Amino acid sequence: MTAETAHWHPKIRVVHDYWRSIHPADGRLPGRPALDPLAIAPILPHVMLIDVEGRPPRFRYRLIGTRMVDALGDDFTGQRLDEAHRKPGSPPPQFPSYVSVAVSGQPEWRRGPPHFASYIDRCKELERIFLPLAADGQTVDMILTTSLFFDPSGREI
Repeated sequence: MTAETAHWHPKIRVVHDYWRSIHPADGRLPGRPALDPLAIAPILPHVMLIDVEGRPPRFRYRLIGTRMVDALGDDFTGQRLDEAHRKPGSPPPQFPSYVSVAVSGQPEWRRGPPHFASYIDRCKELERIFLPLAADGQTVDMILTTSLFFDPSGREI
């Protein structure tokens, strides 16, 4: 555990530490084939894999854990995020954190109020991490996400 991760929820730390452990020795990003779901089996309900397509990047739900389906209110597997979350008559939603991770190749952690409307109705606060994956070790083509949800008392729900 580092000073940076000491205040993170243990489940978030487990996924982050696992992601770091599968990095190639040369410091490049790990690719999807390096990811063994059994290594993080207890956390899988909180996990999503998001495909990164093109530049500028668009995002598609590849895999959505059962807890995430509950939080989203639907199973959007196979759908692009900007289509799945677009409200009629509104411009496509933006996903700046996903874009940042896709472009920078750096993980992003956050704890705070939820942004998606479906989450807002179900929780007061969330903690999540976005972890880049790259088949070629450099160009992010997938993002491993883990999200936890908390009620007003701070209890995980």
